[in-house]
Amino acid sequence: MKHHIPEKYKKYLNTRVFTVAGICLLLAAAVVTNVLVNNAKASKTTATAQLTSTKTGVQSVSTVQEQMSGFFASYREERDNVRTQELAYLDAIVSQGADTETLNDAQKQKLDLINCMEIELTVENLVRGKGFDDVIVSMHAGSVNVIVGAETLNDEQVAQILDIVLRETGETAENVKISTAM
Repeated sequence: MKHHIPEKYKKYLNTRVFTVAGICLLLAAAVVTNVLVNNAKASKTTATAQLTSTKTGVQSVSTVQEQMSGFFASYREERDNVRTQELAYLDAIVSQGADTETLNDAQKQKLDLINCMEIELTVENLVRGKGFDDVIVSMHAGSVNVIVGAETLNDEQVAQILDIVLRETGETAENVKISTAM
């Protein structure tokens, strides 16, 4: 059975479909670019670490700490770049003058993204306040990942981190993953 779509709605349907498809393509391109850049950085870091290890025989603790610090800084930089791109895509939708539903959806996505960024920062600072040198929190719909700059975590430390994450995010414990950077 064929459905007849009135001509006045075809224009809006086509505009919305092309806008959403364009945004999806741009977002996919940004993700692929970030993955490729990170793989190149990781390869360079690994090669440098192997060269250092070969020259000295044993990597020093300070070298491992520098690599961990580099990991956290690199992750934060990449996350900030991706978020900036996502916000720019959403701003582009708003500035194109799309229909009301698309504008409302884009504005909701922007608010959700900003809220997510704020919660991540709050959790990171609260976990650092518990004595951890560095931490990264990454939130997505239905999941929270926490990476702590420590060799190991005991049960009490995991419980402290989990308590902070649950309280600040409202997620359930099943949706939270806590790991170390080493």
